[in-house]
Amino acid sequence: MKWKSPWQNQRVVRRAGNEVTPFCFKGKYYLLENFMASTFLYPGQPVRYRFQEDGFLIRELDSDRIISIPLLNHYFASALVVKDTVVVFAADYGENQPWWNIKRLITITSKDLITWSEPREIVTADKDEKLFNSTVVFDGKRYVLLYESDNPKWVPFTFLFAESTDLVHWRKIPGAIYGPSRYVGGPAMYFRGGFFYLLYLEHEGEIYETRVTRSKDLITWEDAPKDRPFLTPDRTHPTNPELFPGVKDINASDAEMIERDGKVFVWWNGGNQAGCSDLKCAEYPGTMQQLLEKFFER
Repeated sequence: MKWKSPWQNQRVVRRAGNEVTPFCFKGKYYLLENFMASTFLYPGQPVRYRFQEDGFLIRELDSDRIISIPLLNHYFASALVVKDTVVVFAADYGENQPWWNIKRLITITSKDLITWSEPREIVTADKDEKLFNSTVVFDGKRYVLLYESDNPKWVPFTFLFAESTDLVHWRKIPGAIYGPSRYVGGPAMYFRGGFFYLLYLEHEGEIYETRVTRSKDLITWEDAPKDRPFLTPDRTHPTNPELFPGVKDINASDAEMIERDGKVFVWWNGGNQAGCSDLKCAEYPGTMQQLLEKFFER
């Protein structure tokens, strides 16, 4: 049977795209949005990059209102709701270091999305290692953290895993790894029906597309069939014709999902992986477990 993408109502949310995390907190829906203080003017012109002003914000989804900007000089942030608290995981630039030299991951917490705790360090890079994106799920017994590493032992952006019962003390999980011998990136992790489902970026030929894999133990992984990409770029879509005339999508990365009103909503970044991007959204009529299982049907 020929594979058909389950996504419906695909649309562009805004012409500038960065990593986002949707979450529901006290009955309202929000996006955590990362932003970079880079100024891309026109192709061929130099980029003015003010990395100390990189950060992330909290936006109320329905009103499109910005609620707070918790931290600057941080990036690769994601959010997790734990009872009456929002926990944010982020990469700390440190002192006078840009995003490609990150050595530690931190958490901050809030009960109102306005007042935030002081950062708490949770992962420190090894001597020759740098850190990037992270994502966290609860499997019913423990919290599991996935984080990207460029340890020279593996291909850059390899996924490593740690576990915690209190979100404060973390232990690296021996043997838990994904993508050590090929390019992966832009992860998001979900736990449904006894499986850890992992969205990741695959680079083949000219395109970057999001694919899905799953595991019950974080050691043995089952990739969805190659002909079932989770998200694939629309090669006919002009990403940002005003600033980047002629650039069409070759990228569908940094996917993140949430369930709402009987549907699954997914956000991701289009563009060209070279400074031109937009933020897109699409829907699936069903539950997240139903959606994820579709990619593994036999």
